[in-house]
Amino acid sequence: MIEQLKHRLPLLLGGFVVITLFFTAFGEKGLIKIYKLNKQLRRIHAQKTFLEKNNQELTQDILKMKREKTFQEHSARETLGLAQDGEIIYEFSD
Repeated sequence: MIEQLKHRLPLLLGGFVVITLFFTAFGEKGLIKIYKLNKQLRRIHAQKTFLEKNNQELTQDILKMKREKTFQEHSARETLGLAQDGEIIYEFSD
């Protein structure tokens, strides 16, 4: 009996190591899952940085619109297609 156990012990230990490595890599909290989550986190941080910068630019535009008459006029011309008296607007289409 002990002799059989001595022969099977390396097999059992090897199986245990393989199973442990499998769950370490592929388990619910495994290395592959951690890698994917870190990748997603980096993407979210990049998106956050982009949105913060965009938000800052929009905030500056709002402040300019509130303060500067020329910016208001330019913005109305660009977005609404407005013109002053006597001006002609040309629209080109592809």
